[in-house]
Amino acid sequence: MSEFPPVPGQEKTGQGLDNPSAEAALDAALLDAVAEAFSSGFFVYDRNDHLIFASRSARQFLPLPISFFEPGTRLRDILGAAYDLGLRNAASGEAEGATLSREEWLTRQIAAHWKERYEFQACNDGKRWTRFSKRRLPSGHGFCVMTDITEQKRREEQWRADIERVQLTEEILDNLAHPVFVQDRNLQLVAVNKVFCSAVSVGADNVLGGTINALFEPEVAERLASAARQVLDTGMTSSLTLSMRLYGDPPRPILVHVQRVGTPGRYLVVASLGEVGATADLSTARPETAASSHAPPISTIHVDGRLTGRKALLVTADREFEARALDILQLLGLDSCCVRDEQEVDAFLNVAGSVGVAIDLAIIDIDLDTRCLERLQTSDVDYLTISAGEIETDLAFCVLDRLTALQARPSPADDWEISTEDTPREGAVARQVDEIAPRPPAIPARPEPSLVLVAEDNEINQIVFSQILEGLGYAYRICTDGETAVRLSSELHPAIILMDVTLPVINGFEAARRIRQVQDDVVNSVPIIGVLTQAFDRDREACYACGMNDVILKPLSPDVVDQAIRRRVPDIERIASTA
Repeated sequence: MSEFPPVPGQEKTGQGLDNPSAEAALDAALLDAVAEAFSSGFFVYDRNDHLIFASRSARQFLPLPISFFEPGTRLRDILGAAYDLGLRNAASGEAEGATLSREEWLTRQIAAHWKERYEFQACNDGKRWTRFSKRRLPSGHGFCVMTDITEQKRREEQWRADIERVQLTEEILDNLAHPVFVQDRNLQLVAVNKVFCSAVSVGADNVLGGTINALFEPEVAERLASAARQVLDTGMTSSLTLSMRLYGDPPRPILVHVQRVGTPGRYLVVASLGEVGATADLSTARPETAASSHAPPISTIHVDGRLTGRKALLVTADREFEARALDILQLLGLDSCCVRDEQEVDAFLNVAGSVGVAIDLAIIDIDLDTRCLERLQTSDVDYLTISAGEIETDLAFCVLDRLTALQARPSPADDWEISTEDTPREGAVARQVDEIAPRPPAIPARPEPSLVLVAEDNEINQIVFSQILEGLGYAYRICTDGETAVRLSSELHPAIILMDVTLPVINGFEAARRIRQVQDDVVNSVPIIGVLTQAFDRDREACYACGMNDVILKPLSPDVVDQAIRRRVPDIERIASTA
């Protein structure tokens, strides 16, 4: 290992160092190894603020030309270059630094570097976080250590999000009209709502962490525990009717609906209690023993007049889903009809509002485009989502559970019928986001010379791309992994591809490389624009090395996207607005 060379001009006099032997002890290779071991970058400067040492990793945090990291460089010159490059916050940690003149800013930062201890965190690109730790020793030597804390920040954000989700879950549970309790895989109570506490006459603090054995009679507790274990093991929703004593009343039939939620290793069991009696003859629909995955015949469900007059809207593009769900809704006594896409949902709600028809409940196919759900969320319509596999087992009970909680039965209304066009409006362009497990898309009969193919796995960025491309008037298709991007590039023949480099299955670099391998005509090959989160030279070089034509950086703006597309495909067609 070679020792770090002395600062130019100080070889003989030793200016800037109290002890010349201390300079000799600085070993560049050793310091670089330390920086690499701690995933940090750092530099050392003397009491005259001349650079003594800079680790090789320092440029990852301050992407300046290598000449600025040579021994003897003034600290003022490094800070000035950071200011000129736009890295003012990264170098100072002060957001208001942008309002200062260059000299004022430099003077303030030099003063900060002379503090005995100075530490701050900065995020210059909106995504990557860096901690800057500065120390000034009694000898006058200064150190600046730069550490990437992005992962730590993500964990902190995840922790805050988890806390918010827990609080939101508690609020949702407490606002439900029926008792609900949640058990972990050891069947200990981890959450209860206020209605449940009122039903069993016990406080939440006295319940959580315990079991249901102390809350119900032994036979009832055993039956509930048995159902919970079955649901945990199989994942199949279970319902059973038990004679239970709630609110201090005499025992009466209670429908208990049990389902599993969560992920492997973190499963929870959610049980909700609902009245039976006059609402439905559920003893025939669900035997008193815990229900298995085999649903009873639909014809065994008998409901009295409490649901008559309720109106349900079914939202699905699947004809089989529609037929099966409408059969059950009809047997429940609901007035119901079906719409199939976002345009039909919008048209239906507008017409319903204009004629004064209130929709009590919307049932949404979980495989449908999320924009239909977003449209319903902006209205006052209550909704639930369900998959095709849950129609026979869960739909009737979910609808009963939701609608019988309403306080008043609506007044009888005249026959109602609202129709929407099945065919899309002329000139409408289909825009689609492939889900993580998408259905095989139909192969188009001809190339799509005006189509923009976007490869992006982050849901928020998908929304950003959608809003930008729709606003610019481009037809587009979004996929969520590199392998799908390769396949769709051959099937759709898009005009251009916007490729995020951090994709699942295969990353954007490999996807671009495979796309280029299958294209014979290099001159007329589809342009590929890499989408990066950080402006590192190595990432830019990797984009061009794998066959990409250009690079843009996040966060995105309409101007940046439009210029990038027009730069590579100047004759791309814009689509007329469908509004």
